Amino acid sequence: MTTGIPGSTARRNTSQQVGYARFTVNFNDPNVANGNTKQWLPAGALIIGTDVQVVTPFNAATTNVLSVGLGASNANVVAGGAAAPGAVALTQNIAPTGAALGPLAADSQLNVTYTQTGAAATAGQAIVVVKFIPNNDL
Repeated sequence: MTTGIPGSTARRNTSQQVGYARFTVNFNDPNVANGNTKQWLPAGALIIGTDVQVVTPFNAATTNVLSVGLGASNANVVAGGAAAPGAVALTQNIAPTGAALGPLAADSQLNVTYTQTGAAATAGQAIVVVKFIPNNDL
């Protein structure tokens, strides 16, 4: 069972199993162009991959870029271009980069950003699943 930790908003499993943070991203989510906080991962967690399921294609006229990162403006969990938000698709096991590699130093926010160019999008929805292993060696 995933539970909250007193003093923390991060998710943690209580047994030796892979945890995940699952959230939906819409083209018109508040502040999505600047980074929208969705979930938290616990300190010591290892991100082992991220899946992006585009349910409804994002339809801005020129470019559609979906990224996920630790912190307000990073794209180190899902780099822009790693998933194809312009078409219904499932992109699996996107590897993290940079600060998202190795154990997380502290409880960390997962932020999603959707940027677009050309005529503004009128549709778009994706489900993101960040898979992680918590530090159960405590």
